[in-house]
Amino acid sequence: MNIAFAGNPNVGKTAIINAIAGSKLKVGNWPGVTVEKKEAEVEFKGKTITLTDLPGVYSLSPYSIEERITRDFIFEQDPDCIVNVIDSTNIERNLYLTLLLMETEKPLIIALNMFDEFKKLGYEIDLEGLSEMLGVKVVPTSAIKREGLQKLMEISISCPKEHKKLDYKLRYDGFLESEIMDVVKKLKQHVINTRYPLRWIAIKLLERDEYAKEKLKKELGMDISKLADENIKRIEERFGDDAETVLAESRYGIINGILKKVFKKTKKDDYTITEKLDKIFISKSLGIPIFLLFMYLTFKFTFDGSAPFIDWFDGFVNDYIAKYISLGISQAPDWLKSLLIDGILGGVGLVLSFLPLMFFLYFFLALLEESGYMARAAFLMDRVMSSLGLNGKAFIPMILGFGCNVPAIYATRALERETDRKLTAVMVPFMSCGARLPIYALFTAVFFSTHRATVVLSLYLLGIAVAFMVGLILRKTEYFKEDKAPLLLELPPYRLPTLSMIWASVWARTKAFIVKAGTVIALAMVLLWGVIYLPANSSLENSILGKTAKAVSFVFKPAGFDDWRIVASIIPGVIAKETVVGALSQTLKIHQDSEDNKQSSNFLQDTKEQIAGFFQAIGSSFKSMFLSFSQDTFELESFKNSYKDKLSKIMTPLSSFSFMVFMLLFIPCIVTLAAIKQEFGWGLMVFEIGLLAIVPYIISVIIYQGGKLLGFD
Repeated sequence: MNIAFAGNPNVGKTAIINAIAGSKLKVGNWPGVTVEKKEAEVEFKGKTITLTDLPGVYSLSPYSIEERITRDFIFEQDPDCIVNVIDSTNIERNLYLTLLLMETEKPLIIALNMFDEFKKLGYEIDLEGLSEMLGVKVVPTSAIKREGLQKLMEISISCPKEHKKLDYKLRYDGFLESEIMDVVKKLKQHVINTRYPLRWIAIKLLERDEYAKEKLKKELGMDISKLADENIKRIEERFGDDAETVLAESRYGIINGILKKVFKKTKKDDYTITEKLDKIFISKSLGIPIFLLFMYLTFKFTFDGSAPFIDWFDGFVNDYIAKYISLGISQAPDWLKSLLIDGILGGVGLVLSFLPLMFFLYFFLALLEESGYMARAAFLMDRVMSSLGLNGKAFIPMILGFGCNVPAIYATRALERETDRKLTAVMVPFMSCGARLPIYALFTAVFFSTHRATVVLSLYLLGIAVAFMVGLILRKTEYFKEDKAPLLLELPPYRLPTLSMIWASVWARTKAFIVKAGTVIALAMVLLWGVIYLPANSSLENSILGKTAKAVSFVFKPAGFDDWRIVASIIPGVIAKETVVGALSQTLKIHQDSEDNKQSSNFLQDTKEQIAGFFQAIGSSFKSMFLSFSQDTFELESFKNSYKDKLSKIMTPLSSFSFMVFMLLFIPCIVTLAAIKQEFGWGLMVFEIGLLAIVPYIISVIIYQGGKLLGFD
């Protein structure tokens, strides 16, 4: 049995599925998170039920990819039941989609979600009256409090049977209804067999729905697009407006009529908390400074909170795990010991040591997302995006790009126009994804230890600035040329995120990082080990990687980082940006040199020290985030000690900043490129590769040469 959950963005569809199935679907409180259907399975009363999470949409008109996905799924996959999830605090707007779903004549149930908030606002509704007027069963729910979900599932599994007994009571006014029925009558003379209800086809013809016309033409083998022309003409002559607008206004009229009978407010309207906060957070004078402050605090708390855990994790991997693995394989061939210790454990272990950093970043991003603030960031950026012919909605994929570029590319599906999607996809890789953060953490620990948060924030802002600059230039070309689209973006109410919501978001992203470290990055580190240690018995400088890096290193001299060991770390970065720090550990021989300083082995004592170190890291993390107010309160001691001597001999603060800028803007990981190819084809992917090879080089050269002229080197 398949139950599909449909509704506007931010109504809690995914949260309900998570609450029912205990699944780990991505939960968000802002538009653009669910851009394709996702599923979870649950056993309920002896039945295996698939819960399908459809994209958040406001209508079923195929103006966006999300709307096409939803409408095509409803008709082509034919779910046993559709649960229309409604934000009960915004019932009037949400009911418009309900009427559209009723027109599909599919088995339907309404879940009035966030009903606990609805009652707090002093609203009352006659549930039986609403159900009677629509001809659809209505269940009040609260995904956060897990209220009403049992009843919702019980009604859902009987939904197909009950549907046969129900008659949806949606009817337009006399004149419109007669025109719809006239088109239905004509259709009966031409259409013999189709999956689409004749009444729905009639309405789509009256609305001039070109997507529906094409679908029907393919299915029926005939063109019926002109069948309703006379009816359209009569409607437009009578109402003085196009037929689609007339039908939409009629639906809103039906909604208003229903709500006047079943809905009432028992409290006097007052400014809500959301309205009060929005007066500050999206004001013209304070909105942008507050956004920058939030981003700065995010990076400061991320670095200050994670630094003790990074130091502990690095010691745990390299001084504890590596020590005992080395003892365990002491009799193995030298090449195998080198592969396991220097290649896999040295590289992947270093990448995983940044796991606390990623966890803290994802935690604070989840707070901003789930609270409803990120939608305000998109709203604030509408003014800036308008210069690119885009609206603030295009900033949503860019914000997603701070976490990972891959879902950000897929999130461009929320944009209605193809040129907007392509331009946004070109701009997304300039957003600094979480995979680049370990690079910043390493170099700022060595060269900018007292200004880490400021330096990292400057990199994030530079990425945004370069993305806008490139977008501005490309928008003037014929391929990307388009007028500005109006902003239609929902600003969800501010909500205090629950721990379960935060954990679902953080775990999904952290798990993806761990899986990537265990698969893509591990493979990359094995390949890197191979090109470092081949030909056999050759020195690192004479290896395949060393010779390749030395051959091209002169190109990077104007950018300030022409040492072949630094250039060599860029190469595996195309596979995954996390491999850069792992590559540096091998080209700089960090962990090989540390082997000479091994202490005697005492497993019990070492284990106790690691446990004690972990609890010490917890205390240090809390202290550095909340009990100290200096700009940066904790340094990555293990990385400073390991890397400072070697990096400071071949780089300066200016050249290290130039290198970080290059890695910020350079070609993203292969998974991002695959996503671009899947969404837009080979052409745009090849264009993106070329663009992301040229732009970072130019910007890093400008920064390094400009810095030298200003005396910063």
